[in-house]
Amino acid sequence: MALLQQTPRLSASEASEIARELYAIDATALPLPSERDQNFLLMQVGAELARPWLVLKIANGADDRALLEAQAAAAEHLAAQGVASIRIVPTISGAVIAELPPRWRGGHLVRLATWLHGVTMASVPHQTPELLEDLGRHLGEVDRALTTFDHPALHRDFYWDLANGVALVRRNLSLVEDPELRGVIERIVARVEKDDVPRFARLRRSVIHNDANDHNVVVSADGDLPHQRVAGLIDFGDLVYSFTVADLAIAIAYAVLDNPDPLEVVETMVRGYQGAYPLREDELAVLSGLILLRLCVSVCVAAEQQRQRPDDKYLSVSQDAIRRTLPKLEGVGSLLQNLPMGNLPKRSQILQKAPDPIERRRLIGPNVRLAYREPLTIVRGWMQYLYDDKGRRYLDAYNNVPHVGHAHPRVVEAVTEQMRLLNTNTRYLHESLVRYAERLTATLPDPLRVCYFVNSGSEANELALRLARAHTRQQDLIVLDAAYHGNTTTLVSISPYKFNGPGGEGAPPWVHVVPIPDIFRGAFKGHDAGTRYADSVSGAIDGIRATGRGLCGYIAESAPSVGGQIILPPGYLDAVYKVVRAAGGVCVADEVQTAYGRLGTSAYAFEPQLVVPDIVVFGKPIGNGHPIGAVVTTAAIAASFDNGMEFFSTFGGNTVSCAAGLAVLDVMEDEHLQAHAHRVGDAFAARLRALQDRHAIVGDVRGSGLFFGVELVKSRETLEPAATEASSVVNRMRDEGILIGTDGPHANVLKIRPPMPFNEGDGALLADTLDRILGELK
Repeated sequence: MALLQQTPRLSASEASEIARELYAIDATALPLPSERDQNFLLMQVGAELARPWLVLKIANGADDRALLEAQAAAAEHLAAQGVASIRIVPTISGAVIAELPPRWRGGHLVRLATWLHGVTMASVPHQTPELLEDLGRHLGEVDRALTTFDHPALHRDFYWDLANGVALVRRNLSLVEDPELRGVIERIVARVEKDDVPRFARLRRSVIHNDANDHNVVVSADGDLPHQRVAGLIDFGDLVYSFTVADLAIAIAYAVLDNPDPLEVVETMVRGYQGAYPLREDELAVLSGLILLRLCVSVCVAAEQQRQRPDDKYLSVSQDAIRRTLPKLEGVGSLLQNLPMGNLPKRSQILQKAPDPIERRRLIGPNVRLAYREPLTIVRGWMQYLYDDKGRRYLDAYNNVPHVGHAHPRVVEAVTEQMRLLNTNTRYLHESLVRYAERLTATLPDPLRVCYFVNSGSEANELALRLARAHTRQQDLIVLDAAYHGNTTTLVSISPYKFNGPGGEGAPPWVHVVPIPDIFRGAFKGHDAGTRYADSVSGAIDGIRATGRGLCGYIAESAPSVGGQIILPPGYLDAVYKVVRAAGGVCVADEVQTAYGRLGTSAYAFEPQLVVPDIVVFGKPIGNGHPIGAVVTTAAIAASFDNGMEFFSTFGGNTVSCAAGLAVLDVMEDEHLQAHAHRVGDAFAARLRALQDRHAIVGDVRGSGLFFGVELVKSRETLEPAATEASSVVNRMRDEGILIGTDGPHANVLKIRPPMPFNEGDGALLADTLDRILGELK
């Protein structure tokens, strides 16, 4: 008979009657959820204030007496070792376990357990790091105490035993209906089988609780959230003799569900566990695999059980969260293995100590500057968060380099796996180079189909200029005011942000600067602003012709970032590209800041302008922090560049860089990050624009998706820049744990460009904090 078909089905009134007859206890019984048995909470009758007292446990018909005796003995053993635990209350005849008489559908065994005062962890709305560390500590104490306990009944073939996990998944995986989730589980289990199963024979084994999920962890109800502590574990029904480390892995598996920073959860719980019961090196090596394996097992067990009892909601209590979380955790194993989870109290302290500023000034060039009045020592990143050396978390709304998120596990996994195999250059045939070029060009309109790979956005812009000059055989270039395109000598020469700034020497004669199309601060603001700003490009072309020279081309960020987070007015690039091409020039779109859906409405910022550039330049976003850049152009321009001189970049397009680039494209597609940016950006934009109604200093809010600028002015009439105030706001936001920057020709624009996982909650937090800090300026 199937296990779930032997589940007891007693009413609450029958449970109260059993308590009176077997235990001489007069109580009201309230049913508790359970997978395969029945539990009733007994509330004392006649008490002034009814409180939970005891739990009546009616066993599944398949559970034998020896197993229940083992569970009772384990609870007594923990209590004797000084570990907070439930206790078994004997019947009036002194029996630890009783059998129900026939009138209550006999055959089921019954026990009475003490109640742990508190609430389940599942009902705690905010599980603080302190609470999670305490859970790790408590599990360590439990497992340390159970090393001196054993019982023959616990050496059993049990479907929840992770030692059997791979086999169970292989047996039940076909029952998982969601093909995407099934694919994730297949890949995870294959990796566990390859990397972890060979280590299983060396792992310590002992009796473990085996089910410290958040419904089985009781948290003390005393005190406020920061002072809550684990009161103990309930439900010993899954006790088994298995891998000791599996106890911790199972608890972590449930704690990471829907958590925005699973690595912090792992680190915190391991730190707590280590303090009570140190793990061995081989246990740390398999921990990540066991965490993921438990979630895979849960999905496969639930798939089978829900076919038996489709109306039992308890059987799917964690499944929605697992479906949301497991795909995001795929690949996290390699990251977990890199966490130095030793006995030291803080991972941040293991990574590094705060550097001495004097030493930095002595060893690092003096114009390599730091952000913020009080510089940060950042030791770790995860998705849209950064962590300092004191363990404080910061919402990163500034760094767009980790486009799909700091340390995204799929990117890290792809780079790590390729690095283990081969890292070499483009002089050898390799499938990944062609595949990456094919995937990248597929995101672009025709005729942009020929790729060159380099190491950075600066190198990409440098190469774009070489391509344009080779094709046109001209030198003169038109650039936007306040533009920045890179840090090489040539690129500083075409970047007004540099050559007109401190230490700059002005524009060389072959560089021609036109006004940035800023409809807030600039000369033109109406519906025809785009074409009127484009007239300045026509004027620059006329000036070049007057010198007797020809036009090489026009380069601009498709949405100028350093220029102040500018969104170009409609029609601007269309008009500019027409006059540039008519003059024989090449149109270069610098998408280093905006590629891959940052504006939400499109993959690239040039697309809303209804144009197709001749050359597109890529940098920061496409490698998610791995140093990679790319140039994509037309076959005609590539043919002009193929003039006999070889182009070669030692690291450009290497196999590891291609792996990173492909992984980023996969994540963008699989996690629908462009649509996410559009949705989050719309809500965020509304919050930011509401600030204009409350704060006169907010002159303009502009942007789209996850690309925004908030321009601060001392007067909305004169538009006098409020640069000092902008600096103050950025530093106050840093104090509040939110990182943004300033930019623009007057350094008065708050720059907001977070990693793409930035969500609506993050946007609400940022906007509310900014609202409060702007209020302080008054």
